[in-house]
Amino acid sequence: MDLAGFGYDLLSIFVFILPAMVANGTPVIIHGLPPIDMGRRWRDGRRIFGDGKTWGGFLSGIIAGLVIGGIESLIIWHNILIDALIASIGALLGDLTASFIKRRIGLERGAPAPLLDQLDFYVGALIFLYLFTGKTFNIYAELVFAVIIYALHRLTNYTAYKLKLKSVPW
Repeated sequence: MDLAGFGYDLLSIFVFILPAMVANGTPVIIHGLPPIDMGRRWRDGRRIFGDGKTWGGFLSGIIAGLVIGGIESLIIWHNILIDALIASIGALLGDLTASFIKRRIGLERGAPAPLLDQLDFYVGALIFLYLFTGKTFNIYAELVFAVIIYALHRLTNYTAYKLKLKSVPW
């Protein structure tokens, strides 16, 4: 394995995923407006997403991801706003997908779903970047970054819990 290439891929993933990371974390701080599912239930009788997924959180996440993409564009002298938008939307839709899955298997809002809770946005962002921009990364770098994301997610959620921004530490 080319370690220089591997390091470059890790850095590239960081640059393209950072807007998604911020987009994923912002709805905890800035939320509101109606729930995305508008209180509707799926055919199993459970809420589609639940009260924790709101239009305010979704829109604030996209805006925050774009702001980070704008800052990155200024720093690296390369416009990545479209990539930031795509990664942010992918991250938030990945999170919505995880919420949908959790409701289908009977987990309530706030119930832990190891790995799903930590990596949903990351996988969503990677899928959207690939589908809409063709961006790919070294698979080993993606896996190493997944471990980093997992650890960061645990740390930031615990911090948000201690700051009383979240009701659970996961």
